[in-house]
Order: sequence, then structure tokens, then C-alpha cells
Amino acid sequence: MMYFKADSILTQKFNKSGIKNNEKIAVLSSNSEEYVKLLIHIFNLNAIAVPLNPMFPVSKIHQVLNDINCKMVIVDEKSNYKDVCGIKSVPLDFFIDGLKQISLKNLIETFNVNKLHENFNKYLSIIFTSGSEGRPKAVLHTVACHYFSASGSNDNIQFKKDDCWLILLPLNHVSGFSTIFKALISKADIAVKPPDLSLFEIIKKYKATHLSLIPSQLSELINSPAGVKVLKKMKAILIGGAPASPRLIEESSGLKLPIYKSYGSTEMASQITCTLKDDTLRHLKTSGKLLKYREIKTDVNGEILVKGKTLFKGYIKKDASGKEILNMPFDEEGWFKTSDKGYIDNEGYLHVYGRKDFMFFYKGENIFPEEIENHLKELSGIEDAIVVSVCKDMEGQVPVAFIKSKDNYQIDFESIRKSLQKNIESFKIPVLYLKWPEDEKITLHKPDRKKFKKIAEQLITDLKLSG
Repeated sequence: MMYFKADSILTQKFNKSGIKNNEKIAVLSSNSEEYVKLLIHIFNLNAIAVPLNPMFPVSKIHQVLNDINCKMVIVDEKSNYKDVCGIKSVPLDFFIDGLKQISLKNLIETFNVNKLHENFNKYLSIIFTSGSEGRPKAVLHTVACHYFSASGSNDNIQFKKDDCWLILLPLNHVSGFSTIFKALISKADIAVKPPDLSLFEIIKKYKATHLSLIPSQLSELINSPAGVKVLKKMKAILIGGAPASPRLIEESSGLKLPIYKSYGSTEMASQITCTLKDDTLRHLKTSGKLLKYREIKTDVNGEILVKGKTLFKGYIKKDASGKEILNMPFDEEGWFKTSDKGYIDNEGYLHVYGRKDFMFFYKGENIFPEEIENHLKELSGIEDAIVVSVCKDMEGQVPVAFIKSKDNYQIDFESIRKSLQKNIESFKIPVLYLKWPEDEKITLHKPDRKKFKKIAEQLITDLKLSG
């Protein structure tokens, strides 16, 4: 299986490194154009790409590579990961000469899309879930998963030759990874943001027409006149990765920005639903309609179930004897439970309440932290908010909020409480407001709620002990 004729220097480099067909090849690197080229060449080698989160500590990297029996990892110069217990590391610099021989644009243009059709059942990638709520899961995708994910997305958000999609999200995240396939099947360009340029500078430099953003990035751009100016020239701005507050959607819609709201998962190879072009503000406050090649429904408990041509093949793991197995968590009809709760309205638009895993109870009532967080983010001076639950009494758990202010804005917690009383039920109002931990940075990855919960529980314990 060859999707294009590989450069001879790069081919020699891969041969010398010992990479073999059908082998799992992990990549530990921050985003770069060379990283994208490397991934495309791994596809070409009939190997399985395993992009790793560079924020993982060495112990977790070793853990997840052992879980999938991966024997080789390519690392960039910034990584401190070395050969450990039979897992060979190869410097990304070893391939640089070969990677620079061909432009990314040329790689995309010469890619043989017809070969994808011939190899739909071939395993192509293993992408790990964030692991913020426990051990990361190794999600196995085939060529077909990524092909149909990209095709359905491109059918909704037109992405064609002469367009350019700017990759801002991590390539180890399914949203960043999936952009490569959107470009390969449409012959459009992609660009990767280098660390030394601001968002609006990179958009201008590469003449980007499309980009995917998390809400905090969009908020940063629309608070700048220069940012708004470049966003107005975009063809599509896809928002995902975290819930966007109604205020952010209203501001973006008021500026007439071409925004799209999306809901997806690693297990479905990225997007599941998305809003449509020229949707109204009311529609933009939902998670959109089902994209082509996917199926969706909710069960009697309101949990969202999905399946379709983009659905992953299963989780790779080891059994008690150390043997590699494929865990396929699907029901008898092939549905996968997302652990998200929501409903589909009579127009077919999905509304997501939040994660079933995060939901907690107080006095018999369901509380979704995401709902409270969205209301907190609506308030002036608040950049981000995380709500966790702590045990109060026999009647259940109560919410505690962590607040991150914008530019050291002085937040009046009593004013926050009064504002929330106007919008949500009394039992959902946090009983305690805490400042955002100084060592916890806002990143493109999901926050570690367990860490926030542990901090809240310790502070409350200390308060009780002090009287």
C-alpha cells in the first residue's frame, strides 16, 4: 500500500530506523509542519500512527506504549523521553533532511486518494483519550474511520483546493489529527501554527480560510480588533473541544463571523454533529445536526449513543496475562455509549447537557457541572471556570467552583452568587468559590477534574479543622 512515491532520502532514513510495515509508530512532539509530513509518511509505510500527548510525564508515556505493545517512538528535540525497557526512541531530527525535501502542499497534491478506498479495513491510527478521569484509552481507527469522518465534515463545511485549514489544536488530539485527512481527500492546504507567531499573525501569513478553535482561543481573538478583522475573512470557524458559552456565541454571531458549533469524540474519529451554514443564533447554541456517515440516538436515560462508518474498532489493552486484546464496548446493535447526556430536538439538533461521569446528585436532583460553568463564563471578568462536587451530607454532593479571572480582574464572589440566582436553580449554586490554582494552566487539553476535586476537598477539610 503506497499512497505516493516517497522521497528516496526519507525512505532510506525510515529503513535505517528499523520501521516496518504494520508496526505501531508513536510520535512524541509538539505541533509542526514536519510532524504532519511525518504522519503522512507513516500512513504511506502501511504503519500505524500513534500520536502522543507531549504533556504526558515520562512514566505515563511508558505506560501507554506498553499497553499497546508499541516498540518505537519518534521524539522531537524538546522531549526528555529516552529508550526505556525495550521501547526504542528515534530523534525527529534524524528524519528532518528527508522531510524537508518535499513540501507539505506537494505531499497532499500527490497523495493517491484511491488507495484509501482499497485499504478501508487497514488499521491506521491509535489515538489516546485525554485520561483526565483515569488511565488514557487507546482508540483504534481504520482508514475508513478517518476517511468517512473527513468526508462527512467536508460535505457540511466546504473545504476544497485553494483553501487552507490552520491547525491550532494538538495533532495528538483527534480534532487536530482529523484535519490532515480533510486536506488529503480534498487536495486543500493545511498550515501549522509555529510557536513564535500570534493567532492572527499566522492566519494572515498563510492566508488561512478555515480553522478549528476551542472557545478560549475564539474569545482571545474577538477581544482584539486585529483578531476580529482576520476572522471576518474566514470561510469557516469550527468551535469544539469544550462547551462554548452562550455569550461567546452571541458575540461571534453579532460580529457575523462564519462560526460552526460541533460535538464529537475520539471514538467517532472527530465530529459527530455540527451546525449548518447560515444557521440562526438559536441553532448555534446547540451542538448541531448529525453529519453524514454517522448515526445517533438517546436512550431512556438521556445518554447519547452513536455508531456509523466513523466508529472506532475498539480499545487496545492487555489482559491479565499480558496478551494484547481489542475491547469492543458496543451493544448487540453496534451502538457505542458516549457517557454524555442530552436530547435531540424536533428539528434534529443535538443539545448536550454534559458528561454522565461528571453529573452528581443533591437532594435527588441531577447537577451537571458544565451547565454551571457556562453561566459562570457569561459573567464579566471570568476567563474560565471549573465546577466539582464535594460530599456535604447524606443528601448528596454540592458544587464548588474554581474561578480564573481575566488579567487579574478582581472578582466579587458575592456578586457571582447573586447573578447565578437569576439563571439557575438554588441547589446548583456553588457553596464555595475558590481561586484558580496558580500551577494549573488553561490548555487545549481537557482539565483534570480529579485534581480540582482533590484541592477542593482538602481546602474544605482544612476549613473544618480550623473551626
